[in-house]
Amino acid sequence: MINETYFSLLNIGFNICFILYLVFKYFYEKQSRYYLFLALLSLSFAVNLILRLEVVNGDFTWVRVSRKAVVLFFYVFMLSFLDLRSSKLVRYSLIGGIVFIGIGIISRLLMFENPTFTSINTWYKSLYTAVDLFLIAVLLYYISRDRRGYNKYIFCGLLAVILCAVLIYFGDSWFGLNRYVSGFIIFQVEILVCFCFFFLAIITKESEQKRENERLESLVKTQKLEKEKSLHRERERIAFDMHDELGAGISAIKLQSEILKKQLPQDLNSEEIDNLIKISEHMNRSMREMLWSINPDNDNLKNFEEYCIRYGESYFDCTDISFQYHSNLENPESKLHAEVRYNLLLILKEAFNNCVKHSQASEVSLTINADSQFINIVIQDNGIGLFSDNKDGYGLKSMRKRVEKLRGEIDFQSDDNGTKITATVFTNF
Repeated sequence: MINETYFSLLNIGFNICFILYLVFKYFYEKQSRYYLFLALLSLSFAVNLILRLEVVNGDFTWVRVSRKAVVLFFYVFMLSFLDLRSSKLVRYSLIGGIVFIGIGIISRLLMFENPTFTSINTWYKSLYTAVDLFLIAVLLYYISRDRRGYNKYIFCGLLAVILCAVLIYFGDSWFGLNRYVSGFIIFQVEILVCFCFFFLAIITKESEQKRENERLESLVKTQKLEKEKSLHRERERIAFDMHDELGAGISAIKLQSEILKKQLPQDLNSEEIDNLIKISEHMNRSMREMLWSINPDNDNLKNFEEYCIRYGESYFDCTDISFQYHSNLENPESKLHAEVRYNLLLILKEAFNNCVKHSQASEVSLTINADSQFINIVIQDNGIGLFSDNKDGYGLKSMRKRVEKLRGEIDFQSDDNGTKITATVFTNF
């Protein structure tokens, strides 16, 4: 026969280590709350074992209370662990079981010399076994219908509870076991087996949830890639259509205007035709900029940098302003969202236009810095600075709105030595 005291001491030592491990998993490794509920179940069982060893004069009041606490935390663990959103029967049954056990514990603690609580405890004792069996049956029914992998461990744990309960209540008549000695050892074995199965259930559930999250993430990534490919193809189609249709039409207008101008007499005023040629040139240039921004082949920092430099050199080539540029790209091939490229280009155009029209500068510099998250553009001139009536002008407001649209920041610094505009935005808006 196994010595009850030694077996209980081993169990207490095991439970203390198990509790510390579960608490560590919950608080330090930020694992799920199931570890905490299982730790509370293990704690109540350890307290029951300690009280059992220290029983004085045969008073089992606190032993019985702690044993009911074990059952209470067992129900709490089940309520928290099982996904019961679609099963009101199981949820309400477990909540009712928790309330029922709580009433039993309170009546047991307060029934001393109090006939009311004594009658409650008598009523409770007569219903306890029936309620316990009902809840176990409800749990088995729910788990047998729910085919998720971790539920098989809960099912095995519940079967262990039923088997040990049968041995406790009928072992003395079937196998000649002493209910108050062997029965207590069986109770300890029952809880230990349940702990093992419940722990396996938690690990399995977390593993299944991790795999499901990975599957969903993979699905989202796949859908995102498909969407990006579809958008890529659509942008290519729009770019080609604009180039073939609009580009050809605008070029034809410009060509016809130039032919018409040559055919007019020399002494005839051709100012309107000159304006038409200028408009068509402006439209052609704007269309090329739009095509550049739409074309998915340009969605990287290197192409953006090269385009800005070419634009600045051509823009200031016919002026007295010297253009300089500097760049520091951490990863030139990293992606730059089309909307970011287009808005930054428009900000650049507005800043260059202000330099030519208002700054009276002799030098303009462009600096582009970028990493994997941000792109920073600095346009600086050595002109006369911004006058007070220009600081709230339409151009500056337009630049500010474009940066705010990209959830970035823009800063204007101006004095007698020139103006400095700094814009910082996310590379992937």
